[in-house]
Amino acid sequence: IENYRKETADRIAANNQSIAEFKARIEHEKKDAKADYKSKISELEQKNSDIKKKMDDYKAEGKEKWEKFKIEFSRDMDELGQALKDITVKNVK
Repeated sequence: IENYRKETADRIAANNQSIAEFKARIEHEKKDAKADYKSKISELEQKNSDIKKKMDDYKAEGKEKWEKFKIEFSRDMDELGQALKDITVKNVK
């Protein structure tokens, strides 16, 4: 469990870094595009924060519950990572 917590903490930190870098890049966008990106980034920041809280609040309740939590949590992390990747790639084009 502790190893997984460290791995997810690293991924959450990487997400925060991607968000910060993206925010810096959109500063030169047109006003309406920048507003749209900022709205999407706010949503992703909230999801990242929620995921961190979910991991921080997890209490070990047996191997079976841990495996179920880990599967769901990994899926959520992957979805957030993909959403971050999608928004940053769209901006580069």
